[in-house]
Amino acid sequence: MKRVWLCIGILGVILCLSAGWLACLYDRTKEMSRLIDNCVTLAENDSEDTREAILELCDYWESFYGIASLFENSLALNSISDSVSKLMPLYEKDNDELFSECEMIKVACDRIFRSNMPFVSDAIAD
Repeated sequence: MKRVWLCIGILGVILCLSAGWLACLYDRTKEMSRLIDNCVTLAENDSEDTREAILELCDYWESFYGIASLFENSLALNSISDSVSKLMPLYEKDNDELFSECEMIKVACDRIFRSNMPFVSDAIAD
């Protein structure tokens, strides 16, 4: 009977860690989306605060990357890092590709979140 309780405890810990990771990833993804929207809005309005918003986004991405790299493959994260690193040069050159890079970052972050969501169809397909 002790083994049954031990197994239930282990499964409980796994479920709690998984739920915690999803909650953390959800919060980080929403904050990243908010920062991107802020950058886009400021850039569209030619605001002087755009540079600071981009720097804030870059700093936030670095902290997000550190956490996400524990659970995600580096290919997806490196793609986002490449896009984030392009933001400041695109802004300085007043290039309209800034908006497409921002949208790409937003979609890629959302894809990372969705790839971690457990769906019944994913379990059946495997």
